[in-house]
Amino acid sequence: MARSSQFIQILSSALKTAPVALPSEEALLHPPHSEAQSAGFFYRHFDQCRLPVTLYDRAGRRQINAAAADSDPVFPAQLRMPAQSLSGSSLVVVEDRLFFLYDRVERWPDVPDPVAFLAVHLDASHLAALSQATPGLSLSQATPGLSLAPSEYVLLAHLLSGKDLQAAATAVGAAYDTKRKQIRLVLDKFGAKTQTALLRALTLEITAAVLDEILPQHQRRPETVQLKRQFGRDVVINHLSIGAQDEVAIWEFGARRGQPVLYFHSMLSPILFDIDMVRRLQAQNLRLLLVPRHFSGFARDIDPQVRMDRFSNTLAEIAASLSDAPILCLAESAGVPWAAHFAHHHPAQVSKLVLCATPQLYKAVKADAAPTIFVEMSQRLRSDARVLGGLTQVYNAVSRVPAFAQKGLGHMFRKSEADTACLAALFARAALADWLRLIANHATLASIDEMISLQRDWHADLLGAACPVVMLHGVEDPISPFGDAKALSERSPNVTFEPVENAGHLVLSQAVDRVLPHLVSSRIDTATRS
Repeated sequence: MARSSQFIQILSSALKTAPVALPSEEALLHPPHSEAQSAGFFYRHFDQCRLPVTLYDRAGRRQINAAAADSDPVFPAQLRMPAQSLSGSSLVVVEDRLFFLYDRVERWPDVPDPVAFLAVHLDASHLAALSQATPGLSLSQATPGLSLAPSEYVLLAHLLSGKDLQAAATAVGAAYDTKRKQIRLVLDKFGAKTQTALLRALTLEITAAVLDEILPQHQRRPETVQLKRQFGRDVVINHLSIGAQDEVAIWEFGARRGQPVLYFHSMLSPILFDIDMVRRLQAQNLRLLLVPRHFSGFARDIDPQVRMDRFSNTLAEIAASLSDAPILCLAESAGVPWAAHFAHHHPAQVSKLVLCATPQLYKAVKADAAPTIFVEMSQRLRSDARVLGGLTQVYNAVSRVPAFAQKGLGHMFRKSEADTACLAALFARAALADWLRLIANHATLASIDEMISLQRDWHADLLGAACPVVMLHGVEDPISPFGDAKALSERSPNVTFEPVENAGHLVLSQAVDRVLPHLVSSRIDTATRS
């Protein structure tokens, strides 16, 4: 047998690998150009990745040489990306190993042409760790110190890849009844009631955890950076592609396996709460799901009706992917018309509407009257649509300077002591200044565009909703008059009106303990009926 070259001997010694286990010297010293490109890209972006990851080309060939790996490499030399999923990711099983595949490689501006997708290996310890990630946010009933036996891991891997229990049993060469009993043990370990619930929760956990690890930090959207800075692991960010739409972000707070609540945020900011709100959601086993309208591209359509239709249709698909049952909806201020539209046009997907600070419907007032800021601005918009540009510039200029923003909002809310105190707290604890500046710089038209949506006759949507509706309204609301909201509630037998004393327009932040019981009681009622 020919003696190995010095190069191979040195490499063999350094890697503590027998020379025969290494690729040939020719292959090591003359890799294909595409492989060299891929290697440079790989080490720029994934060298510090805490999960095992590699790259594949369009033909399914592994792009990173396994010379430095064990003789039994984790990643197969050949791997195919299944038909593209909504989120650009898939879970596959190869040789009893679970892999997360991701083909949205355009997220990296410098990705070389040969790279088609990434693969991340997830072993049993990774799946177990997902159940223990953060108390109250994950699979909260999971067994402490959870571990999976090898056969349990392989079964769960096949189920996560999309197989049903019969197909999974066949894939591992076992009897269906044997695996039926085993999956019951796995469910007990994770504290899950059903196989569907476990697979849905784990799939979301896997996607969120892997993308959080592999996506380029400097390429993250600014709102994502702000959200993570503020809430850290207390928020999970998922993405879903709907038809020809861009990816839609879903921000998730509270108990990860709790009752889903779809939250329609206000005009001011997607986030008007701090970590205390998240803890309260966890304590009540509620899972708040938020689609940030300001950052989701829904303001691109000029026609408010088209905008509403697109958003509601997107939410319908999101709700269907997250829950098999009708979903609770919580809306605040300018989010109310969006929630009403969704409930009216997708009645089978909404179990209840809980509305805070329901806004006014525009109505003309006499010249000598003292209209609210909403009515005043609406009159300007209706008389000359061109003022929208100037209004947007002024609003954003003020929002970019925290001192100006706090003073401006303080003036708007000055007639409510509760709102004045709440604003001070939001600026101090909920990073409101950061969100206002972010919206002004990166979602320039979003806030003022909400004014256009409010010009619709959205009361017709609300009064046409088939589900129960609860309206909570601050008695001292300086933005949306208490009397208008109460009068609206009296026009439908489905609406229950609840005045909130010592509260203004920011009633959700001020009186969350009055709001959450309406969501919890609805959860109990739904469970009783089912």
